[in-house]
Amino acid sequence: MMELAHDEALTLQAMEEAMWRADTRFDARYMDAVLAENFHEVGQSGRTYTREDTLALRGIEIDITFPLRDFSAVAICEDVALVTYTAVPERGRGVSHRSSVWVNDGRWKLRFHQATPTDA
Repeated sequence: MMELAHDEALTLQAMEEAMWRADTRFDARYMDAVLAENFHEVGQSGRTYTREDTLALRGIEIDITFPLRDFSAVAICEDVALVTYTAVPERGRGVSHRSSVWVNDGRWKLRFHQATPTDA
């Protein structure tokens, strides 16, 4: 894996954090622009979500601590980045390791996301 330029890593961190902010996460126009056409997610419960499932989500309260813990963004290859971090709820239960694959076709788009529960 290769290092990303510092500004690219900061962009991806801001975009990943936007997935945890209700004003962007539940904004259909924003999410439509950010999710890749072939987006796929494996949630913390093990349930899988398509792009359509994600776009149809209703707004809920999001319980997360910022900044995202142990955030890392590295280039897998040209125009593809792997983002990893630990999501820690403010209320302390439901900690999960997270990974996302972002692709850049002129603009970063979220292609894949996975959550794995942890006791950490």
